[in-house]
Amino acid sequence: MTTTPTSTQNPAEHHLEWNDRLQDWLDGDIDPADGDLFATHLRDCVLCKERVEEFSTLETALFAANPAPSLNDSFDARLFAQIGSVNEAQRAAARQRVEQELQENLQALSRSWRRTWAFVIPGMIGGVLLAFALVGSFDAAEVTAKIAGDQFANMGSLQTILTGLMGAALGGFMSGWLAKVAD
Repeated sequence: MTTTPTSTQNPAEHHLEWNDRLQDWLDGDIDPADGDLFATHLRDCVLCKERVEEFSTLETALFAANPAPSLNDSFDARLFAQIGSVNEAQRAAARQRVEQELQENLQALSRSWRRTWAFVIPGMIGGVLLAFALVGSFDAAEVTAKIAGDQFANMGSLQTILTGLMGAALGGFMSGWLAKVAD
């Protein structure tokens, strides 16, 4: 990193490289290593010296236009007077409104979960039963053997598991449909 602008470094590049350090240095927020580097740079850099002068003038003008607020005893007294002006009855009413709103929200959430489970569980059970009924009727008509071939016709427990999964998926779709119909 350069400490002085070189002949190839234009003012815009120089600004990008050093402006943040300059602002931190003016605010007193620069870490010691960067502070030493910037102080060395500032001794030799005309551009940064001009920026320091510009920022110092700006800071002086801003403080003159808007003096810093003072937080003294009168501020504390006014703040505590405002807090004290809210009487206990208003505080109690506000607490009661918040508590009532919380209870209403919890009840709505509870109703929503009960309603969801009221449709999901029967839908899942119905889907599984429907899937087993379809597979059973296909087996009775020997449709499974015709579709899948003889090697897959007698799959036993795997067929039961796949049928249950298919039924659960079907039940999920049915429960979603039932919930929409109920709305």
